[in-house]
Order: sequence, then structure tokens, then C-alpha cells
Amino acid sequence: MFIIKYKSLFIGLSIILVVTSLVLMSMYGVKRGIDFTGGSVIDITYTGIVPVLSDDAFKEQGIDLYITGDMTKRFVSAKAYEELQPTITTIAGENGKYPFQFTQVNTVGPTLGAEMTKKAIIALIVVVLAILAFIAFSFRAVSEPVSSWKYGVIAMVTLIHDIIVPTGVYVILSHKYGAEVDTLFVIALLTIIGISISDKIVVFDRIRENLKNFGKKYSFEEVVGMSLKQTFTRSINTSVTVVLALLALYFFGPVMTKWFTLTLIVGMIVGTYSSIFVASPLLTVWNKK
Repeated sequence: MFIIKYKSLFIGLSIILVVTSLVLMSMYGVKRGIDFTGGSVIDITYTGIVPVLSDDAFKEQGIDLYITGDMTKRFVSAKAYEELQPTITTIAGENGKYPFQFTQVNTVGPTLGAEMTKKAIIALIVVVLAILAFIAFSFRAVSEPVSSWKYGVIAMVTLIHDIIVPTGVYVILSHKYGAEVDTLFVIALLTIIGISISDKIVVFDRIRENLKNFGKKYSFEEVVGMSLKQTFTRSINTSVTVVLALLALYFFGPVMTKWFTLTLIVGMIVGTYSSIFVASPLLTVWNKK
């Protein structure tokens, strides 16, 4: 298949994307949300006329404004609720001219934020290592010409690729549009890992079956190319279907989930690309070396 023939091109593109993402991370970093830094999320609901609020007036006070409904506004800040309450009352209500109620208040302390950061990193590492062990065990029956543990290593490498590239895109969103890394972002990465590894296992499993049936008749590269050809349409169709659903959620869903949805869209595209154009070609490269 053409994927194996031009594998250097596809693998090279992935290397460029990963390096670019790492450079962006080192240059700009990402803006962490209150889940990891500590702070407050406050929702208010107007009981009458809703004023036109200016973002700038709140940003001067270190507060981010989000519109979550026709009569509901959300304020996010690193400050505590006690410090924010009088400021929001003054600006959002214009000193009682536009009455409203505080409908939800969530506060995260700095200690809890640091603990959540640590747990998020541990969760990602544990998931990747568990997947490596699972694949090595599942493919133990097929150890020729590529050892079973190498399938797991390739899967782990491409999963790291699938995490780094969407994070690089998120760095741009954070730098340009103020997107914040929060628990939804971590959930998006874990979801990407789950969907991506499922796609890779489908391809690897087809390679395993074809090796049993045609391993003596065809070379390893030919078997991998045959397997990719058999799974190519399925992988693309699955990815397109999910991306279409995510696009609907992005354009018609709530404001607070837009960055989460966009991360999933990028992750789906990158994960499908790595499953088809990177993971299996890397197997052939490792086999040759």
C-alpha cells in the first residue's frame, strides 16, 4: 500500500508536528485553570432585565466573563469568593439597578489545585503504561518477525504523539484566545487515548491475523500494507462520524465545553492519522533495523 511505500514522509510529518508542539509549549506554555491553580467559579442569574456587560471591566479586576445562558453569566477568577462578591455586585448589577442571584459558587484552594495537577499527570502515565502492558500480553502469540512487546512500545510512542500534538494546538488557543487547561482538558486527553488506542489495536490485530495466514507467503511489509488496506476505510469512517458529532457539539453546545470539544476534534484527527500513517509504518521500520 502507498502508506508503507511513503512511510518516511508520513513519519517525518509526525516528527515535525511533535517538535513544533514541544517548541510552542516551551515558548508560551499553557494557561492553567482554577482546577490546577486554585480560584473561584461564580454563576449569577438575573431576575429581570439583563445588562450588556463589558469584558474589559471585569478583566481589569482579574475576572473572566462567560455567557452561559440568556440570563446567566459565569465569572472565573483566581481570587476567593469573598473578594469577588462585592466587585461582581457592583459591576454586574450596577449597584442594584439590575437585580440578580448568586446561583452557584465553586472555590478551589491552591493546595487542592496542586494535588489535582499531580493526579492528572499520574493518571496519564498510568494509562499509557497499562496500555503498553496489555498490548504486549495480547500479542504474545505473534512474536515473529516482530516481538509482541514492540507492538506495545509503538502504541505507547504514538499515544504520546497523540497527546503532544493536541496540547501544542491548545497552547496556541491558550496564547491567542485565553483557553485554560482544566479537568475537562485532562478528560479530553484521556478520551483521545482511549479512542486512539482502540483504532491502533484494530490495525495491529489485523496484522496479527494476516501474519498467521500469510506470514510465510508474503514479506512483513506486504502483510502490514495488506492489513492497512483492509482497515483503512473503517478507520476513516469511524473518525469522520465522531468528528461530525463533535462539530455539532462545538457549534451548538454550551460555551464552557467549546475548548474541550475542539481538543477532542484535533485529537481524533491526529489519533486516526497516527493509527494509519505512523504506527504500522514504524513497525516495518523497526523490523528492518
